[in-house]
Amino acid sequence: MMKDGLYDLFCESLESLALKPGQQLVAALGGGADSQTILDLLMRFRQQNPQYQYLAIHLDHSFHPSSADWSSTIEHAAKAYGVKAVFEPLNVPVENRQSKEAAGRESRYRRMAELTEDDAVLLLGQHRNDQIETFFLQLKRGSGPKGLSSMAAIQPWVDNRRLCRPLLSVSKEDILSYAQQQKLTWIEDDTNYDTRIERNFLRHKVVPLLEQRWPQFGRSVLRSAKLCAEQQQVMDELLLEKLHKAQKYNSHFPLSLLSEHSAAMQRALLRTWLQKLKYSLPSYEQLEQIRLQARSATDDSQMQVQCDGYSVRYFQYALWCDTNVGQLPEDCWLTEANVDLGEWGKLSVPDALLTNNNELRLTFSLTTEKLAKPGRQGRKKLKDWLKQAGIPPWLRARRPILELNAKYVWVAGLGWFSYQVIGKTEFDSLQLPEPSWVSSGADSYRQV
Repeated sequence: MMKDGLYDLFCESLESLALKPGQQLVAALGGGADSQTILDLLMRFRQQNPQYQYLAIHLDHSFHPSSADWSSTIEHAAKAYGVKAVFEPLNVPVENRQSKEAAGRESRYRRMAELTEDDAVLLLGQHRNDQIETFFLQLKRGSGPKGLSSMAAIQPWVDNRRLCRPLLSVSKEDILSYAQQQKLTWIEDDTNYDTRIERNFLRHKVVPLLEQRWPQFGRSVLRSAKLCAEQQQVMDELLLEKLHKAQKYNSHFPLSLLSEHSAAMQRALLRTWLQKLKYSLPSYEQLEQIRLQARSATDDSQMQVQCDGYSVRYFQYALWCDTNVGQLPEDCWLTEANVDLGEWGKLSVPDALLTNNNELRLTFSLTTEKLAKPGRQGRKKLKDWLKQAGIPPWLRARRPILELNAKYVWVAGLGWFSYQVIGKTEFDSLQLPEPSWVSSGADSYRQV
């Protein structure tokens, strides 16, 4: 492919994004010929399109002894374009049973999201050869249509950001040819030839052998990936429509959906539900555990299937996702109207409760004392008030409670309790506004 043909393909890809003036276009620089080609194409695009913001980012996770020197070389080449650039080292924590490459990728993407604007487009240099290798890696893992779709040319990312891969249909040879014609500066990483790494083994040992035997094999793989992506898109649209019709609230999964469909459809609907809530997908075994336990759930079921970072629970003929959170905040005396509870949200209380004569305390402890609500007959224990309000058992001990002068006066989601603490007449005359609690996700439940 001639260099102008590659540029035309790049422009077509960006024009399909319906960009707005001022939108940020970001070149993700890895150092190889592919990402340097992306930067060069973007700089050519900038000459004709000054109405956008342009940025280049390179993050060095120091996996290679020469990475600092490489970063310096790439930075010098990027600055020659006069583009705004961010070059910084990146600390990459590697968890147990996690590959170094996967940890590096996750850390890079997380940091690039922090460095870019909400609607930024991140341009990646992945190409045809990368797509073929990704297909084989997904095949090795036993993936279904979604995994075999491999990489999308345009992909939603964090918030309103998008990932764009303009060179996904371009071969590595064509990219190298362009880089040589343009006299670009790039780095040859010797670890790319280490066939102990799965992707490199496919790149140097497997794919060339297959294409030697069947010259059109790579093209067939790309076509299969595209067909899988189309099938997955159609299936997602149908499943989301079915899920939306059955849901009263977006966060729950009504068990009626399980009784109406086959096991395969049940699994597909559960996966769609979890994806819609932006949770990581469980393994097949975890998904089956969720499905089978949900089918046999009864009113008193204490179902809890642990997944990566969340649990799936049962309540009132539906499934709910419960984020695995840390320890509850400690009880404390309040002296300010606004309280930041970290992962448990933000609490605001009326100034009238913070007078010198009052002792206002924040607690999460459920009293066994029977409480009365204004305008309601009878007295009940707090756990019974919470149950009557339809709050799931696992969330009943996670709601902020206010004690005024050693009396429970307010519970998040239930409102005021005892008027007697400062006198009903005084409450009425003050027209006291109710405290406000905004959850940060620790209590993601929406009442049925």
